[in-house]
Amino acid sequence: MDRSPGYRNLENDSLKNLIKLLAILVGMAFLFWLWLHQMETHKKLEAPEGEAISIEDVHILLQALDLKIDPEADDIQEPAAQGRKEQDAQAEEKPEERTELTYAQYRHIYEQIGGAEKNIPDFAGKYEAEHSFLKEDWYQAYQLMLAYFDTESEIWKTTVFILKVDEQEKKIFTKNSEYIYCSSSFADSVFTKEEVYVKDDELLTSIRVLDEKTILENVWVMEVSDDNGGFLVQCFYHQVDFTAASSQDLEREQVADLTFEGGKLTDVQEKTEKIRGKLLSVSADAMEIEGYGTYETHDSMEIYKLCGTLEAQKKTDLMIGYDYTDFVVADNKVCACLVSREGELDQIRVILRNTADGSYYYEKAAVTVDGQQTVVEADKLQTGERMIFQSNALTDKVKMEIEGISKEEDSYRGALEFYKTADGMVIINELPLEEYLYAVVPSEMPASYPMEALKAQAVCARTYAFRYILHAGLAQYGAHLDDTTSYQVYHNIAEQAATTTAVKETDGMMLYYQDELADNYYYSTSCGYGTDTRIWRSETDEAIPYMPAGKLAPAEAEQNAHSAEEMMQEENFYDFIKSVDESDFESGEPWYRWTYEVKELDTDQIVKKMQARYQANASLILTRAGNKDNYYYVSEEIDDIGEILDISVSGRGMGGIADELIITGSRKVIKILSEYNIRYILCDGVSKVVRQDGSGVVPGTLLPSAFFVIETGKEKEDVVGYTLTGGGYGHGVGMSQNGAKEMGSLGYNYQEILKSFFTDCEVRE
Repeated sequence: MDRSPGYRNLENDSLKNLIKLLAILVGMAFLFWLWLHQMETHKKLEAPEGEAISIEDVHILLQALDLKIDPEADDIQEPAAQGRKEQDAQAEEKPEERTELTYAQYRHIYEQIGGAEKNIPDFAGKYEAEHSFLKEDWYQAYQLMLAYFDTESEIWKTTVFILKVDEQEKKIFTKNSEYIYCSSSFADSVFTKEEVYVKDDELLTSIRVLDEKTILENVWVMEVSDDNGGFLVQCFYHQVDFTAASSQDLEREQVADLTFEGGKLTDVQEKTEKIRGKLLSVSADAMEIEGYGTYETHDSMEIYKLCGTLEAQKKTDLMIGYDYTDFVVADNKVCACLVSREGELDQIRVILRNTADGSYYYEKAAVTVDGQQTVVEADKLQTGERMIFQSNALTDKVKMEIEGISKEEDSYRGALEFYKTADGMVIINELPLEEYLYAVVPSEMPASYPMEALKAQAVCARTYAFRYILHAGLAQYGAHLDDTTSYQVYHNIAEQAATTTAVKETDGMMLYYQDELADNYYYSTSCGYGTDTRIWRSETDEAIPYMPAGKLAPAEAEQNAHSAEEMMQEENFYDFIKSVDESDFESGEPWYRWTYEVKELDTDQIVKKMQARYQANASLILTRAGNKDNYYYVSEEIDDIGEILDISVSGRGMGGIADELIITGSRKVIKILSEYNIRYILCDGVSKVVRQDGSGVVPGTLLPSAFFVIETGKEKEDVVGYTLTGGGYGHGVGMSQNGAKEMGSLGYNYQEILKSFFTDCEVRE
């Protein structure tokens, strides 16, 4: 059917209106979507749950890295969140004093350190600007900061159990150490186990508290007192006294295991079994107690000195040969030692070295006491068995004869004790300290020396021995020391009237530095100068202050001489050692000057000697690495060094002693450190040392001293021999015995002699 034009116009208008309506609806839908999108974009993130990092801890950790960044800087701007415009005035206001780090502050730090380039996480999309920043996220980022900024690894993680906090001194006492603490969060951290950051002796911050049970084994319980229905337990452990609340009533003055959990003392296990007897020997994992036999020691055995000032001690402090200690036993093991009283320490135990083979073990010995002889055979003794021989008369001696060993003096004061160890039979001489000195002093210094020199030697020997009574040197054998140069030479020759008089007239006198027994090294003869203890290159590498290097001459001569430091210069020492200084105390002694000529150099022997010393201490035998213009020294095995092209002293210690020697080979260059190594390697065992009086002697394994200059003999480029011009005999530290002799001859008394070698020390009982 045909439609009229008017109808078609109406139909077209309706279509247009429909299209307009649809367009409006689509537009409205788009606007609604846009509004929803804007609403979604402006939706605030939920604050993450967890413990926040404090601004204080952040400051501490940044400062430890030497990063000068202030997380509270006034100009910090809020970081723009992804797809988000700036916040309007409805944002939360920042509190006046906020102690927790905000995300805005973290982003400031992040940008200052270049976090994006270092792959440190920015945590975008997790935080709003004002949110507190979580501890776990901070420490995740900080661990990565350490990799970039702590190149020397000065900051490290460790776990500590905190026993005590001293808020006044800002100190924390842990199970094993004492620290200064930085973060105030540590103030409430008693009896907690925490993972922490440490730098030097400072606890920086706590990373987290560990929910773990901690047991302190073998704690000394000092006092127990009532506390409102409970008890306060005062304890001592690892030099720390602390107090803990307990629900258990305990006995005071006992050893116990304490269990801590959640910052509280939750359990106490008391240990009440004790034994007492003379301590005969101490090894790494056992000890022998007279009358009880051998006990294993607990892995966590503690030693408490209860007499005098309470203190924790080490195994080496246990007094061998004395019964001043109670031993606490649990599960058939010694778990604690209680040094309960002090007494006279007047007995010394000396193990006798077998001079035939250099060991401490013997197969058989014949012993005569009070006219009756007994043959003791090792294979007829049980392990742990002891046989003791002592005269009924205090002044009579025990005579011993051993096949293959002859001594000028074979009779011993005190008791001879034969003890069968798992490795063999040892012989120990136990005797009074003063009587021990009767045989030490003449073995160490000729009895013909002036009486004041002998007295000085007696004081030195007594002090040296007493230090080993306090801290036994051979506890595993049940001895304080042995009878050789490893300690002091004992019983090498018969007792002498003069030396016995020197011991008696200095009875009980020892050398002290402040309130401690002094180290008192001595040696035979000086070259005119002494050196200091740094020549032995110990771990501390610090000189003992009261044994300084210096000129050994009357005071007026010292004033005009080079200082010990000036003698480290090659030209000064060369001029000195090549001449004789008549003012030196020992200028007339045979060993004051000597020469040593090796005519035929044995390269193979020198290499073998360097290898032997490398095995003894690899850090003192070094090999040159790198190239000619940029070289350094490393510790590595030595094999073939090629032909020797040069030998020279490259460094001297105080007083001029050779401390560094360079041996240049065609294939390798070796640096030898320490006077002992130098004396050992340059001694060929064949050539004679010619003393200044013309007498000659072949040294055994060591040159007389390291106070020398060296001149090499060459054919073409190769060293074929060398000549040393030197002086002195011995290491050069402490007292020169021949110096003491000359001083005694000049009228010095023994106190003056000792004070001249051991400055700021005093002689007293």
